[in-house]
Amino acid sequence: MKKIRVFVRILITVLFIISSTNAFAQVLSLKAGIAKTDITPSERLYMGGYDSSCRSEPSQGSDGKIFVRALVLDDNKQKVAFIEIDIVSFPNDEYPIIRKLISAGTAIPFDNIMLGCVHNHAAPYPDSRNKDSKWSGQLKDNIVLTVSNAIKDLEPVKIGGGKGTSTIAMNRRKKMEDTTSFITFDENNSSQSYGKFKTDNPVMIREMEGVCRLGANPSGPIDDEVTILRIDKMSGEPKAFFVNYACHGTSLGGRNNKISAEWNGHMLEYVEQNIPGIMGIFAQGAAGDINPRFVGGLDGYKDDVRKTSELGYEIGKEVVGILSGIKTGVPVNPQILLAKEDITCPKRYNEVMRDFKSTTINVPVTAVKIDNFTWVIYPLELFHEIGKTIKAGTHCPFPFIVGYCNGSMGYLPTQHAHSEGGYEPNATRFDPVTEKIFVKGIEKLLAGLY
Repeated sequence: MKKIRVFVRILITVLFIISSTNAFAQVLSLKAGIAKTDITPSERLYMGGYDSSCRSEPSQGSDGKIFVRALVLDDNKQKVAFIEIDIVSFPNDEYPIIRKLISAGTAIPFDNIMLGCVHNHAAPYPDSRNKDSKWSGQLKDNIVLTVSNAIKDLEPVKIGGGKGTSTIAMNRRKKMEDTTSFITFDENNSSQSYGKFKTDNPVMIREMEGVCRLGANPSGPIDDEVTILRIDKMSGEPKAFFVNYACHGTSLGGRNNKISAEWNGHMLEYVEQNIPGIMGIFAQGAAGDINPRFVGGLDGYKDDVRKTSELGYEIGKEVVGILSGIKTGVPVNPQILLAKEDITCPKRYNEVMRDFKSTTINVPVTAVKIDNFTWVIYPLELFHEIGKTIKAGTHCPFPFIVGYCNGSMGYLPTQHAHSEGGYEPNATRFDPVTEKIFVKGIEKLLAGLY
């Protein structure tokens, strides 16, 4: 009898150890799934990103394909979904509607859904002009479908990170010289040679030294960092990658009426063609003051889809090189940590004057951390200096600054840029001091993830 009791105790102990080990292994496991859906329209649609005074007609054909892409990560306790769509944005009030649809269709919590747009200015815009189109009618379903397909693709993975640099971007806060010409402050907005304001009798326009306009500023600073998460199957075969870089999708300007994947779509295309089996997703960085090296309509450049694709292939080669140097492994800490906060920011003075009862704007920010990777997600067009400050504040080797996500709330320039003037400080809704308030708010949010 005594031997039986001893045997039973040993058996219980062994079963407990096995059960604990299985539970422990289940917790310490990261899965990933990725999917994409072709949303290239077959009909003519109105495009987004530029003022309708220049681009008043619907699109005429396409160069390449545009997609919805989704990456879902799962630590066996919760899932987080990163979705990127090859358009400029949605109207701000559409983001929560679509996130609720995704949540209802996939059971991923609303707060765990990161709905972003790559800020492509050569794509259809889902507004009232296109509301009766087949494309608009199917877009939300295609987004939910893509996330659902990414969930179906979930499997245990190994991950690794890498960084490189690219100079396809250029500072776009051009400092003018004392000149007189027929060129306007923004040839993709109000031009005397094209669009609504085209005239046979143009007037000479005076610009003065030091004034900031939209245009190439070759000596201006950029964030040239390309940051990558590589995801491999447990066999070591490449599965997916997440790439982050700061550069507007504006190599094609307001005169272009052809739908295009823009440089970032061609970048993903290049990588996927050169690394068999891999699928990528791109998230736009802090690109508020950063354009590609050339922009159709500005600085004498003309729209050229060939040059746009070459721009994408250039950074695509860098991405392939980075990916080839990344060694992946099972993450030491695969737990998904997530924190969110609305950062209250002050409105600029002229907005307060219009409505003195409303002096602030709540900006929703989410932070996600998995092992050595941290994402900071926000609905703004941050100036790149602010983005670099936030990166440093993550205290993480692989930070991703994901803008244009979970909303569309416009520009957030640096406080110094307000003193220089120009397009972005004029367009923003935020007070100049917002830079400091926003950065402090994110520092506080990130502290909870350390």
